[in-house]
Amino acid sequence: MEENNNTDVFGELDWYRAKTVEEMRNDLIIMAKGDYFNDETSYVFMSGGEIVIRSGFDLNDQAPEGPGPEEYQQMSDEQIVQQYVSRIKMYPPLVSIADKEGFAEAYLPALDNMNNVASVFGNDVQYGDGMTMASEIQTGAIGDYIQTGFKDTKEFYKWYLSDVAPHQAVMQPGQKQAEDFSIVDEGFYEETTPPPNTRFPRRPQTQPESTVFKQEEDRQSVADKFNEKFNNIPVGPVTEKIREGGKQLEESISRSYYGLLASLTKIGDGVKSKVGELVDKDNQFFEETQTNNVPLKDIIARLQDFRNNNDN
Repeated sequence: MEENNNTDVFGELDWYRAKTVEEMRNDLIIMAKGDYFNDETSYVFMSGGEIVIRSGFDLNDQAPEGPGPEEYQQMSDEQIVQQYVSRIKMYPPLVSIADKEGFAEAYLPALDNMNNVASVFGNDVQYGDGMTMASEIQTGAIGDYIQTGFKDTKEFYKWYLSDVAPHQAVMQPGQKQAEDFSIVDEGFYEETTPPPNTRFPRRPQTQPESTVFKQEEDRQSVADKFNEKFNNIPVGPVTEKIREGGKQLEESISRSYYGLLASLTKIGDGVKSKVGELVDKDNQFFEETQTNNVPLKDIIARLQDFRNNNDN
């Protein structure tokens, strides 16, 4: 865990500390040998729905009743996480928290930043992100505790064992916990990157080196790349003739295409001109008939002429 990570408000209850599965396994092996808890310290746990306080000496004395070191060596990762939370995390030390309401208020932003959290309830282990967990916890009693405060230490520990202790941040080998409580790969924060300076900052967003937006030269198709390499391969005289013939054929097709295109354009221009001429004649005829000075036989002749031109 990085130094200066704003954990003073949590005091000696280091619920936020991320661990690898192997670190949890080692702690469980030490506990199984009866050496994990401090003999002179009092610890708190729930039994029958009530808060119970026992000394570290008593807990160490009872440890052999559970699984032994050899059994912990053989357990799966999920079993180790479940055992660590149930047999160690759920037995926090009895300590004095100067600002219990401040603890509760700081808890949600810290949990919100955690990105790989195991939640243990009985034998059930569920993995998720702290943001989702914090959103769910926010709808519970924590809001009332922040506003009105805890009645006493007993009520604080009931809340702690219900909403805080069951959650454990889990790291993979090669990862570390950053100042904002998130889990990142080693070297995620470079020396040139200034550390976050807010109370519970988000870890910075980084642009990966590889991106789906490739450079222009990387967007060639497989066929284009193959043809480009194939055309540059040295060949014998026969193959060279074939290549030259292919190029000449391409040029011939190109010339024929553009020649055809020019002919079609000329035809289109002629059709356009002819249509324009007919429209002009039609307009002239219409204007003359409106003067009522055109004899009927001329109107009939022009109509016939108009029909003949349209039929052609």
